[in-house]
Amino acid sequence: MLAFRSLSSFRLSTSALVALIGLVAAPVLARAQTQATAPAGNGFAALTGFVNDSIHNGPLVDALVVVEGTGRSGLTKMDGQFRIDSIPPGPHRISITHPLLDTLGVPMRTAEYKFVAGTTHELEFAVPSGERLAAALCSAAWRERFGPAIVMGFVRDPDNNGPATGAKVEVVYTGTDIIGRKMPPSSRSAIVDSTGFYHICGMPADMNGKVQVFRNGVSSGEVPIEISRNIAVRAFSVAAHQAVATAKNDSGKIVRYATGTARLTGRVTDKLGRPLENARVMLQGGAKMAITKANGEFALDSLPSGTQAIVARRLGFGITEQAVELASNTATRTDIKMLDYVPTLAPVVTEAAEESGLSKVGYLDRKRSSLGYFMDGKMINHQSLDFADVMRVAPGLRVQPAGDGRTYVITDSRSTNGCVNFYLDGTPWQTMTPGDISDVARPDEIVAVEVYHGSETPAEFQTAGQSSCATVVIWTVARVRPDNTTRRR
Repeated sequence: MLAFRSLSSFRLSTSALVALIGLVAAPVLARAQTQATAPAGNGFAALTGFVNDSIHNGPLVDALVVVEGTGRSGLTKMDGQFRIDSIPPGPHRISITHPLLDTLGVPMRTAEYKFVAGTTHELEFAVPSGERLAAALCSAAWRERFGPAIVMGFVRDPDNNGPATGAKVEVVYTGTDIIGRKMPPSSRSAIVDSTGFYHICGMPADMNGKVQVFRNGVSSGEVPIEISRNIAVRAFSVAAHQAVATAKNDSGKIVRYATGTARLTGRVTDKLGRPLENARVMLQGGAKMAITKANGEFALDSLPSGTQAIVARRLGFGITEQAVELASNTATRTDIKMLDYVPTLAPVVTEAAEESGLSKVGYLDRKRSSLGYFMDGKMINHQSLDFADVMRVAPGLRVQPAGDGRTYVITDSRSTNGCVNFYLDGTPWQTMTPGDISDVARPDEIVAVEVYHGSETPAEFQTAGQSSCATVVIWTVARVRPDNTTRRR
């Protein structure tokens, strides 16, 4: 296949540019030229060929192949093939552009190649593989000690499209040991350079996890990521400054939550494309929530710009997370396809992994220092019919029929009005109909539950004007065990 010189329009840092140039040698032909009359006549040449995506092991679709200086170009089709006619004879460079190449920071451009009149030239091109990129950007010692794979991409500012210099990219992931057992969660991070480029070396070849970007106190959403063929490629956008609200996070620490003027609309469907009504769509870690209409449509306003993650939940379907790119003062549209819910036996999870997830959300600290009631591990009956059944053993709560013959509601037996406030994975739950928390809090997806009454409630879970109410905080696999969530790229 034809190799390329890396002449990045992003102007990679010197070290990264030198490493990537080392990937590409002088151009070589994968196929011999074949003599044929070019369609435009004997005075012109033609070019046919194939562009391979070595990272995903398939064709690179909709790549733009340009014969520089001639005004001639072509797009690759679904099979990765292209054809360009009427090329003036003589030496010309060939360049290829594609969003994947932008994310990699590896523009593809050949040295001058001589086109001959009346000849159809056949060439093949390939995006550098994950193995080659990791070898070029990471030391052999680092890859041997920690892992052969790499996570890489660019981080930009969503408002001016410039590099998000100095931002921190952090990956939290789980891997497996040599006999296939799941390892405790680990983390790895890198700082974005002056070009917006980042790369994280020493990643395991078999990895699921989440990646997040932090910049000036503002963060992106936690986006699911998976390594395949020794590489994971992910572009991000994160603003330098945004309107923020000060609050306490899940661990009780003071943090800033971004707000903004971005708007998200979309449609939620099942795997067959049929619209889903009454699905709940919310920004990960935010208080905004939308309920889908009969046609599956939803809308969320006043969102922060940049790369964010949305979570969709509905009875009968698995929890679905999806990354979105939001821009200030601009509406973004996304479609969410939810997969059928498949009940599973209690998952095999190492105690260390479970503790790490619960520690991250502050559960373990509150369990040691708070006056509430805490349920985790075998205290939760994962075989219960619904969430209300799980909570029958919690002191101070009452489970009663809602009156519709099928739904049960949870009330506070210690207060006069019986009110209960729910938090699902750290986000306030907006009750639309009595007992609807059971529609999304599935017993076999629940990892831990916290129950507080009145003044026992920690500050981060208090609701203004409802200090006498009980508070139930539910933690599910979507937040505590991110590798169990249904992901969509």
